Amino acid sequence: MSKKQNETVDALDITNAKVSRRGFIKSAGTVAGAVAVGSVAGATTANAAKTQLNITTWMGVEPGRKEAWESVIGKFNAQSTTSEVKLTGWPFAQYVNQVLTGLEAGTLTDDLIMSTPDLAVRLFKSGYFLPLTEAIKAAKVTPNPKIHAYVTKGGECYGVSIVTVNFGLLYNSELFSKAGIKPPTTANELLAAAKKLTKKPNQYGFWHPNTMAEQGDFWFNMQNWVNMYDGIWAVGKTPKANSPAVVKAMQLWLDLYNAAIPKGINNAAATQLAANGRIAQGFWVSAAVNTLKATNEAVYAKLRSVPLPHASHKAASRVHPISLNRLGKNKAAATEFLTWLFKPENMADLTMQCLDFIPPFPEMAAVPAFKAYLKTLPWIDGFLTPPSVPITPMDMMGDFITKSDEYGTIVLTNLQSAINKKKTIQQAMDQAQKELLILAKSL
Repeated sequence: MSKKQNETVDALDITNAKVSRRGFIKSAGTVAGAVAVGSVAGATTANAAKTQLNITTWMGVEPGRKEAWESVIGKFNAQSTTSEVKLTGWPFAQYVNQVLTGLEAGTLTDDLIMSTPDLAVRLFKSGYFLPLTEAIKAAKVTPNPKIHAYVTKGGECYGVSIVTVNFGLLYNSELFSKAGIKPPTTANELLAAAKKLTKKPNQYGFWHPNTMAEQGDFWFNMQNWVNMYDGIWAVGKTPKANSPAVVKAMQLWLDLYNAAIPKGINNAAATQLAANGRIAQGFWVSAAVNTLKATNEAVYAKLRSVPLPHASHKAASRVHPISLNRLGKNKAAATEFLTWLFKPENMADLTMQCLDFIPPFPEMAAVPAFKAYLKTLPWIDGFLTPPSVPITPMDMMGDFITKSDEYGTIVLTNLQSAINKKKTIQQAMDQAQKELLILAKSL
């Protein structure tokens, strides 16, 4: 256990975290359509009298995380005489569009909704969330105001994080050791290490989603990429797609793509490559570790992390809240479940089973089992704050946060012209900037 981990056990207080998914953790995104995942609690005839609660989420199809949620929900279902909770939803790549479509049509009436930061801002501003005051007070917890500010209004919190993830450089220590190199600390070292670690087609020095067929994953990761040169995507309503910092970051990405990234494969295939020890490193969120552990324990034991390799160590940090759906039909029962879930020992149980480590409220950080758990994570160092300096999607996207997917479509579509060598990165981003200025008029 590192010195940093010891410090974390003693001092991890989420009120000090300067917060603010996702490389291959959506590998289950190959599952098509809606998915309903029942809890693991044994169903009995008595359950027929219980109120059915549905949680809309993408987590019911993620290896590792799916099992963790089913385990925790199963415990609630076993002790509740009034409610039965199930996970429903879609794979991550489809999730945002499906949720927006369902809510706007009035057909998504599940009682609870999990959101990405970008989606949460959109739904919160559109009035789809209800305050969680009753559950928070009953559970006797105090959600960290720093990470929940974007879903707080009038002193009431409309969403509580069920997973907060930071980006870091996650790497296979065995592959690095065999190559005789150390984890990179600069952009130049990153590119050099990726090239040295690439032995196509058996091994690749870097992973980053790169197909338009999984555009949600592609943009999720690319949104973070500009941090390599301390860039941002927008200031207010002004896009910055062709700023020097963004152009440099995109050029670095293209250089890595041409030299070291497996091209044209989906996240399921990338997961398998990484689990087989054939991908050396990548900018992944901490949640990705759970998927690798669920896929291959042997590779999990070799994972280590460092902060993103640039001077400021800025990295995207993403808070994913669970919220009451205004269109839901069982608000009292949903509040009962949230009260149970928010109790420090239950949230700690979920966090540990998911291999997460950032508590949504300080009361969870005081749970003895959680303190002991933090000492068992040898891969955690690069995701901690410090050394990582979290920056939120809201900080990076400005007023475009409510049009993040549309912004990403414009950037990635124009990036294709540079990938296909029809334009330079500068030319591609200049064209993206023109289109984004038009999009700004709709904000």
